[in-house]
Amino acid sequence: MQVAKRSSFGICELCEARVGKAAMGPHLRKCLAATNGGARSRVLLLRAQPAGAPMFWLDIAARPDAKLKDLDGLLRRVWLECCGHLSEFYGSSHDEVSLTRKIDEVLGSTGSRLGYVYDFGSSTELVVSHSGVIEARPVKGVRLVARNEAPSWPCDACDQPATMVCRECADSGGGFCCDTHALEHPCGEDLLLPVVNSPRMGVCGYTGGASRRAAPGGREADGKRRADRWADRRGMPARQDTGAQRAPGNRPVRL
Repeated sequence: MQVAKRSSFGICELCEARVGKAAMGPHLRKCLAATNGGARSRVLLLRAQPAGAPMFWLDIAARPDAKLKDLDGLLRRVWLECCGHLSEFYGSSHDEVSLTRKIDEVLGSTGSRLGYVYDFGSSTELVVSHSGVIEARPVKGVRLVARNEAPSWPCDACDQPATMVCRECADSGGGFCCDTHALEHPCGEDLLLPVVNSPRMGVCGYTGGASRRAAPGGREADGKRRADRWADRRGMPARQDTGAQRAPGNRPVRL
């Protein structure tokens, strides 16, 4: 994969502090516990990150009795959803774990972790692990509480920040284009997708998730708008799903 300008920092969704990846867990324990008002209850902290792309990560707070289907919904909404593909959680023996299981039953103790795959054709694979327990105001189901700062990917041609990536080239580590050089990309405009803050960048029809922590220069939803503006600029219809490949940097997860 093209070398990105990486950051080891993330942004707390509660107070908007910029905190290092390793320090985010302790920060969230204090930040969640400091929330004023109401009764306190047990809240689980989870971290989701892809194998092979450690620049991407999410920290999630969860009610112990929330279901894996709630966590699946958050991962889809923030990072993954493009075409309604199937997904699955699985344990160390690669046996499927039901979406009806409570999170506390499978991720409630130190060292517990699950694998997760979205889309069995153009797979994006993650590991979700237990990162702590605190007493805080109850959360409703599951909640995103922090995520990585967006990497900046340089254009292959000029080293300016890329705004688009080619689905065909991304699997071999290239295909990043600024707006200017996207016009000249040899694979054609129909294979270009927006650069977004997600391990599913450049895969299938993915154009960005529902979170404000975006690719450089805007909200994550800007990825979809950027793709639509690009299509309009070239006189093309809005982008549709036209193919499949493995996400850049992803590899099969071993628990």
